[in-house]
Amino acid sequence: MENPQNDQVRAQLISTLWSLKSAITLHPDAIKGLGYVHFNTLIKDEDYRLSILNAAIESPVEEVRKIGQTALDIHIPGPLSKNPSEATTQNSSSSSHASDRENNDSANHNQSSQPSKHRASIWLRSIVIFLLFGGMTSAAISGWLWNSDIKIVEGSINESVNWQADKHYILSGLVFVESGATLSIEAGTKISGSPGSALIVTRDAKINAQGRSNAPIVFTSKQAEGKRQRGDWGGLVLLGNAPINKGTAHIEGIKADDPRGGYGGMADTDSCGVLKYVRVEFAGYEISQDNELNGLTLGGCGSGTIINHVQVHMGLDDGVEVFGGTVNLKHIFISHPGDDGLDWDQGWQGKAQFVIVHQGPDGGDNGIEADNDKNNHHAAPRSQPTLSNISLIGSGHNDIAQRGLLLRRGTAGDLRNFLITGFTTEALDLGDESTAALVVSKQLTANGWVIQHAEKHYFSQEFGSKDDDNGFSEQAWLNNANNLLTSRELLNAKTSVAGAVPDFAPRADSAAAKIFVPLPQDEFWDEGANYTGAIRPGERISWLDGWTAYPVH
Repeated sequence: MENPQNDQVRAQLISTLWSLKSAITLHPDAIKGLGYVHFNTLIKDEDYRLSILNAAIESPVEEVRKIGQTALDIHIPGPLSKNPSEATTQNSSSSSHASDRENNDSANHNQSSQPSKHRASIWLRSIVIFLLFGGMTSAAISGWLWNSDIKIVEGSINESVNWQADKHYILSGLVFVESGATLSIEAGTKISGSPGSALIVTRDAKINAQGRSNAPIVFTSKQAEGKRQRGDWGGLVLLGNAPINKGTAHIEGIKADDPRGGYGGMADTDSCGVLKYVRVEFAGYEISQDNELNGLTLGGCGSGTIINHVQVHMGLDDGVEVFGGTVNLKHIFISHPGDDGLDWDQGWQGKAQFVIVHQGPDGGDNGIEADNDKNNHHAAPRSQPTLSNISLIGSGHNDIAQRGLLLRRGTAGDLRNFLITGFTTEALDLGDESTAALVVSKQLTANGWVIQHAEKHYFSQEFGSKDDDNGFSEQAWLNNANNLLTSRELLNAKTSVAGAVPDFAPRADSAAAKIFVPLPQDEFWDEGANYTGAIRPGERISWLDGWTAYPVH
């Protein structure tokens, strides 16, 4: 019988070697003359392993040097694989197409390799399982090593599959749900993303992720709790065939020559699938400088798509970005985004009701950033969504610049029943003469707004070269009986509580209970929401309860 302590050291070393391989992959020039690290050989061949480690500790990349030294410090001579008979096979349906990482490595390193009925050896499968838990202690890794409930998902999903709540799914690299396939996810399922991973539902594919308030579906970082950060993994991308004002386009974050990144078409009622009671945490992996994925990206999704009760928390870039289409959003909670909360462009013409954007003190730009098209402000179809019962809440910190809304580049819209508070620079900025002209033509309207007095001012004055809207006055636009600018506190409680979901309910006697404009006549709208903001004033139990979370790390 082998010494359990030796097993733990072996697990720790293999995990460290995988971290080294990942770091070298991210930094191709980390070891001069090294084209690729063969992980299989790294595990089996001590001479090869030592040559890589000795080169790593001389690397110009600090991360590679540190990991290399750690691996040398705990080095074990000889091959690191265990006897295959001691391992337990990981159950895997052939329809899941989650091929082993090492199979992909040896097959021209093809990230989107097709599934194979000939699986890697049992010991290698076990190794891959625990390496992806590198943030755990070696003892915890050893415990996970033979756990058949871990599912590594990589490459393409070509047939309809069901992810079960009693399994833990680990995304490795870009995972594509291919045309014709449906990915169904049971309530309560946890999906963890490795660095550089994302889940992309391509055109003519669907996702059916229906959680419950007491059993949400959670997409999160694979890092251990307490070590999670913005951008630990990519995010969730849904692509469809609904109209955009570019005809068709290619989503950011996917290589331009990969046709699976395409979206847009002529199908208004197209469906990308269903997201209900879903959380997306610590997403927004930076593909390249200033090119991050969003927590949830919707490209050309049609009105047949259902997005209801979705939280995006602690993303590196935008919380939810909508690229055109006619998709509707309901009960959306965007907490502590690194950039904008809700972002739209390319001709979005959907609806949204009950949306909260809460900016944190450590990041965030605009609560809403809205565009039509940056190169052609008059591109058709024009962005013209209808929104009601929206709460935009800034951090209230003077040392960070945050704005409630930025409306620009020719976006139109029917914007009703907004509650805006906590933004220390300005509540609203309207950019470009093309956008100001839409106010005059009443294609861009704002009614039922309550704005609490910002620390400095409601609206910034623009002069000279900074006057991009030809002297348009946001204050004059909102100065009517349907809107209110107030210095009185709107919310029941402060919203800077770390680790707990804040209380976003307005005070029962606040202006949010009094300023309101009726909703459009459409079955989408909850007509009982006769108030401003996303939560009924004075309400102690809200649609946030049970399924949302507010982890710091």
